[in-house]
Amino acid sequence: MEADRRLVDAELRRVLRFDKEVPARLAAAMRYAVLGRGKRIRPMLALEAFRAAGGRDLAVVLPFCAGIEFIHTFSLIHDDLPSMDDDDFRRGRPSLHRKFDEATAILAADGLFALGFEVFTDAPGPADRKLAAIGVVCRAVGPSGMTGGQMLDIESDGLRSASRSEVTMTHRKKTAEFIAAALLAGAVLGGAAPAAQRRVRQAGLALGMLFQMTDDLLDIGQKSEAERTTMISSLGRAGTARRAASEAMKSAKLFRSLGTDYRLLAGFPGLVLERTS
Repeated sequence: MEADRRLVDAELRRVLRFDKEVPARLAAAMRYAVLGRGKRIRPMLALEAFRAAGGRDLAVVLPFCAGIEFIHTFSLIHDDLPSMDDDDFRRGRPSLHRKFDEATAILAADGLFALGFEVFTDAPGPADRKLAAIGVVCRAVGPSGMTGGQMLDIESDGLRSASRSEVTMTHRKKTAEFIAAALLAGAVLGGAAPAAQRRVRQAGLALGMLFQMTDDLLDIGQKSEAERTTMISSLGRAGTARRAASEAMKSAKLFRSLGTDYRLLAGFPGLVLERTS
């Protein structure tokens, strides 16, 4: 995983070397947002799914790893804005709109979103696989995916009466779909068969739900979370922990069912379940 992270970070730095066509302040803001202390979970999942599916030429998948991280960072910048969650810090340092200003943050997020799809289209590899992988990402971040999930999240803030199914739908759209898309895009680029692709996506959805629940458990007690509608407000702390463990088992079992090539991915849900940050 550390080796994967270094590969991803090197690709991010390569793509973010802008020429003079990009305004200096915008370039600095985009680099600040991306090159901070990030876990790189989504691009690493794409990379490992590519390998597990039989992919060998990393030049095919690394641009997708970078693009996925750019799109993830775009979502974090938006999430931190005063009109959204209004967070002053991200990844242990001032959030982008605090470090620069709100207008620059919005433009940097827009630039990263567009740059993500630019590197997708410029990547080498079979055109049919690239097109399919791009479609996977588009659906995961569009109005029926991440964007819709953010809308549901805004609408539910402060509504302590939100049902378990409503919370589940919000978390699936907001978080799980994109994590599943990162895995599925990697598997598609690596040449996974359709049946394997379906199983990878199901494993990714379970992993995404697990990730959101562990996030909520780690954020207990934070002032910014007091009015948020989460699984904890529906199931309680213990109930959320039990459901997280169930999702971890489900995800790991699905990965194991795909064979030994997926053994690293099968170990990932356990790491997420036990994480402390």
